[in-house]
Amino acid sequence: MSSIKEKIAEVLRELGIDWVRGFEERDPQYLAVARLCRELRHDVETTLKLTILNALVSYQLTGKGEDHWNYFANYFIVNKPADLCRDFINYVMNSRYLARYRDSRIRRIQNACPQIARLGISNYLSDLTSLWKLLSKVTNTSGDEKTIVFAVKMAYYVGRVCGFDVSVPMEIPIPVDYRVTVITICSGLMPVMGGLDNVAGLARELMTRRRAEIQGIWSEIGRLSGVPPLNLDSVVWVLGGLLINSSFSMNKAINGAKALNIYNGRVLELLHLLGGRCIDR
Repeated sequence: MSSIKEKIAEVLRELGIDWVRGFEERDPQYLAVARLCRELRHDVETTLKLTILNALVSYQLTGKGEDHWNYFANYFIVNKPADLCRDFINYVMNSRYLARYRDSRIRRIQNACPQIARLGISNYLSDLTSLWKLLSKVTNTSGDEKTIVFAVKMAYYVGRVCGFDVSVPMEIPIPVDYRVTVITICSGLMPVMGGLDNVAGLARELMTRRRAEIQGIWSEIGRLSGVPPLNLDSVVWVLGGLLINSSFSMNKAINGAKALNIYNGRVLELLHLLGGRCIDR
């Protein structure tokens, strides 16, 4: 009998990487940076630097990730940056989604922004592994942290929306956030002790402590399906959001998928597999 990991990989393999790339175009984060690139007249350097900086402070938000990225795009469409680092810090000061830990976010930008600002960062779009290593060095981290791999994913999005032919290497792991952790637990991909009465609390506890394990699970699904983990992230994040935001009501999640124009029989199968033990509990 196939494991849950193999079943998810099989559905993703049948859907294929081209379907996943089309799916990404419906991701609210993709749409936000597409708007920003368009309004900045396809200035890929500025769009890319702003997007990477925003990804580096995208943790412990005081609202939904979709709303945070829409606010970001709207802010810089209206307030086109003249001094990248100063203007980005002003954005961090103003965003209600970044209200928690604001001082630590500003310190991170003060450390990372001057290094990013002076680089021709779009040169890295042809080699996202090099960008991943660069961002690890700039932030003085090991590289598997959520914000670092997420910044690479968002850079990939910017490359695509600004007209570059960008592909994602298999070796970069999935960004582990609250949503990905909930789905890893609810699908049964990661065994946990006890019941699932408090999945939210459990996910917040495990998303850092068991990050390497979660990344290993999705990297294996990536290898089995032929879909790199950074591409998988969009599918997990969007479908996971539909499940979590509907309190795992399949009918509501299906309606959400239809509203996004991403619904088909395979997506229904994926929703059931990803929601697993948490559906209508």
